[in-house]
Amino acid sequence: MNVGIDLDFFFDGTLGYNIKTTENYKKNLEKCQQASEALIAEIKNKSNEILNSFSFDYQNKIKIIREKIVKKKNTLVVGLGGSSAGAKALSMYLGNSIYFFDNYDLRYIDDFFKKHDLKEFQIYIISKSGNTFETLAMLNLIYQHLLSISNKELINNNLVIVTEVADNILNNFANQNDIQVVSHNKKIGGRYSVFSETGMILFDINPKEISDSANSVVSKLMENNVDDQSNPTVNAAIILSLQEQGVKFNVNLLYDYSLKNYSYWFHQLFAESLGKNENAMTPTTSICPKDHHSMAQLFIGGPKDKFFNIYPPAHSEHFKSFADLDMGIIQKKTPENLLQSQYLGLVKTFRNKKIPHRIIKFIDKFQSRESNMLELFSYNILETIILGYAQNINPYDQPAVEDIKINTFNS
Repeated sequence: MNVGIDLDFFFDGTLGYNIKTTENYKKNLEKCQQASEALIAEIKNKSNEILNSFSFDYQNKIKIIREKIVKKKNTLVVGLGGSSAGAKALSMYLGNSIYFFDNYDLRYIDDFFKKHDLKEFQIYIISKSGNTFETLAMLNLIYQHLLSISNKELINNNLVIVTEVADNILNNFANQNDIQVVSHNKKIGGRYSVFSETGMILFDINPKEISDSANSVVSKLMENNVDDQSNPTVNAAIILSLQEQGVKFNVNLLYDYSLKNYSYWFHQLFAESLGKNENAMTPTTSICPKDHHSMAQLFIGGPKDKFFNIYPPAHSEHFKSFADLDMGIIQKKTPENLLQSQYLGLVKTFRNKKIPHRIIKFIDKFQSRESNMLELFSYNILETIILGYAQNINPYDQPAVEDIKINTFNS
């Protein structure tokens, strides 16, 4: 596992004590161990399809489907929430130029049509239920636009629909118009679907690399080492303990801008899975060092109701040095060292002010970016499920969201 997690803040005396000695942590660690045992049982008996999607066999089936899809010059993904968030995160981190309609924004869609030739796009329409009304609305506009610039036979080669093969609007539309359908796994909800057809069909990544990356995190869970700071069970116990102490916000603080959309994927995973009682934390994102000049005052001087996941600057050497242009202190550092110093300065301040945080980083700078992101996805999936099980929360449903849908069409 290349994702390393540093929990020293909680264990090295910075707080004035070691959290391992507190009754609160001991109780929560026991809860999380029981939750992890339940999850490990599901892994062993292959009863959890989300975790089954980590396997080589599952990924190889996706590869076979992917190779049958006609390739176009550009790719557009249409889907809300989990139907696109994981792919968007991976695309940004890898520097791929995939376009997304992930919000029902009519001005953006209209401008996109004016600036791009949709005949040059492979367009993926993704909705697990096949009845997501925003996705259907965007498909309607896309199909209408394609009809105005092409003919129906050619249009159908531009489209791939990913949905449950069932009696739903999207699947029925595809069948009526001879559009290719990729079956969305009925047992994997959108926010957990990044390893399924929804996410991996878009990327030419070796199935073994995908499976090895995900299962390196599973192995960490199954080792059940409570002294290992990268064990998701230990981290879940820390989060539960903070939650019980009144911490209300779970903040991803990023010094690597390419992780921005990963953090937005995390928002949905964490909020939709665990936002089901009054103690639930709210996930949010802070981009640094930009937010040193805006949010940092609140983070340091405001209420101590936040927990920070700090992602250090990426290992890179894009610029060797600053030019000698009489610009003062910055010229004493390299561009990379300046960013590293800003990160270290914030960590030191957080420690001095006793602000709860952990540091999440990639240990081996030579591991592929694909593997890094796949490990992050799988780590957060496991940690989130453990947190749900430990609190007797179903981490797979989202009952409150259904109220919005009902009220939308009753208005």
